[in-house]
Amino acid sequence: MYSENGVLIDFDEVSKLVADADVFTVGFGNFPERLLVDARSDHAETPLVQVVEPAGSPERRVRWLKRRRPSLGAPQAFNFIAWPHSPRLLIDSGIWDRIQRRAGADLDPEVKVQCELALKQLHDLDFEAAIAAIKGDNCVTLYPREPDSG
Repeated sequence: MYSENGVLIDFDEVSKLVADADVFTVGFGNFPERLLVDARSDHAETPLVQVVEPAGSPERRVRWLKRRRPSLGAPQAFNFIAWPHSPRLLIDSGIWDRIQRRAGADLDPEVKVQCELALKQLHDLDFEAAIAAIKGDNCVTLYPREPDSG
């Protein structure tokens, strides 16, 4: 299996979850925001693909979904995919294409735009996290610098 940082992912299992789940989020290791995919639709709502803040718990996310998409009600199930890699690996592994198909981006131009916007946001968040790490922002050092005495 392909891995960019040594953490292995069962791509077949992730692909199965994407194909079967009506609602799921993808959590990344480098930043707290999540990719939310709600493939459900009805007369009032199209599928939803959006970058969202962490909800704190599945129950809170379900409440958020009920408020955001009231005509759909609560989802039957809610799944979380821990993705310890970059958004780029979503594309390279083919998972991103599966996500887009699951949401119906190939059938609905509005959903296609949502997917494009979400992917750009994910790339931007990943880039910002990398820059912050290089600068040492939000990092704790084991060996702080000694103050200059001279």
